[in-house]
Amino acid sequence: MRFAGMAGAGLLMLALAGCEGARAPAAQEASAAGSEALPAPVLEQMETQPLRARAEAALRDQRLHTPAGDNAVEYYLALRERESDPGVAAALGEMQPYVLIATEQALAQQQLDEARRLVGLLARMDTHAPALPRLRESLRVAQERADREEGARIADAAKPALATPLQVMPTAPPTPARTSLPVATVTPAPMATIATPPPATPEPVKPKEAAPPAPVARTETAPTALPRLLQDAAPRYPLAARNRRIEGSVQVAFTIQPDGRVTDARAVSAQPEGLFEQAALAAAARWQFEATSRRVTTTRTVTFRLPPDPNT
Repeated sequence: MRFAGMAGAGLLMLALAGCEGARAPAAQEASAAGSEALPAPVLEQMETQPLRARAEAALRDQRLHTPAGDNAVEYYLALRERESDPGVAAALGEMQPYVLIATEQALAQQQLDEARRLVGLLARMDTHAPALPRLRESLRVAQERADREEGARIADAAKPALATPLQVMPTAPPTPARTSLPVATVTPAPMATIATPPPATPEPVKPKEAAPPAPVARTETAPTALPRLLQDAAPRYPLAARNRRIEGSVQVAFTIQPDGRVTDARAVSAQPEGLFEQAALAAAARWQFEATSRRVTTTRTVTFRLPPDPNT
């Protein structure tokens, strides 16, 4: 509290410093202007004296970094772009700790849009601020966590609407082309469904005619059943694809560890490319299979389908 009081007093002194001859007109303009947010183009076209009046008024009213478009930081940044004034630079320097603290509070409260705006303000104030890399990384991690939680909520909401649970087929006769299981349609919200291709049965190795058959195990030729799928995870439908009503699929190759975890997931192919891969890989990381004593490498196809448009 003592630090905040001292810093606030310093900011107020900076606001009242400089241009003493024009101080009374500036205060009158600030009072007449009110406290309404101005778009960036309006700030760029505003004359220096009214802009300075708004900056000092916001500083006196403790509107340091909020609300957006009507705060001391944005006004002083606009002043710094048009003139070299030591008082403006000093004011921005004293307000920087307040922007840093507000950013950390927004991240702690999961206010990601506000945190992103404050990080942008801090970068404009000082592109080499020591806290910038840490704040940007915290914002990235928080956004990924929010995306995962949203995907989990969508998956939980869609579970009652699934026609039948998805099963992993153990074996199937070899076919010329890869096939997939039928896809269940999710009606309430756009969801992705997954089809798992059956493993191909290898051709038996014929024993040599010259040697008598011996009782040895040929594990490399016996068909291997996939571990049973215990926990499925529907991927989050990308917002960009959902808004543009784009559908597609991603073939994911992965390894099932002996404890049933999925590792080494990678996108083998995608249609269209560059849109659904991240969502499919994020879902694959949450799959859980039955624990066995072996490691199995296989593939699954994640299919993204939209429900019918009610307006058509």
